[in-house]
Amino acid sequence: MTVADLRCDRCGRLLAGPGDEASRDGPFGIRFLYHPGDPLLRDDSGLMCQPCWDGTTRWLGSERPEGRCAVCAEPAGRRTSLHLHRAGDPIGWQLCTGHAVEFLNGLRTVEPKLDPQTFALPARDSGHGP
Repeated sequence: MTVADLRCDRCGRLLAGPGDEASRDGPFGIRFLYHPGDPLLRDDSGLMCQPCWDGTTRWLGSERPEGRCAVCAEPAGRRTSLHLHRAGDPIGWQLCTGHAVEFLNGLRTVEPKLDPQTFALPARDSGHGP
């Protein structure tokens, strides 16, 4: 968990903790969380340095289309996509399975790395309810 070791989840940079990059006592990290369509299955221990978070949000794009992958715009069901949020921001990005694997495998805390050929999100759309 990156909040526990206070290192960026992408590059491993030592951080002063979660917070705001504007503080002189930093560098502070940006907290983020992700889940597979069910907030009860969330991992909210993510922490990235500002440059890595900026790179991630550039990759994701400024749009946060509901029901579509933020990267490729393919349909992404609520329970068949990975949801990524900055901590405290209720509006996040959805990622299709392929881009979810790409994102997760870019995190240094995801070990072993996921196989894109066999990766599946735990929740599935049933067509009934949210």
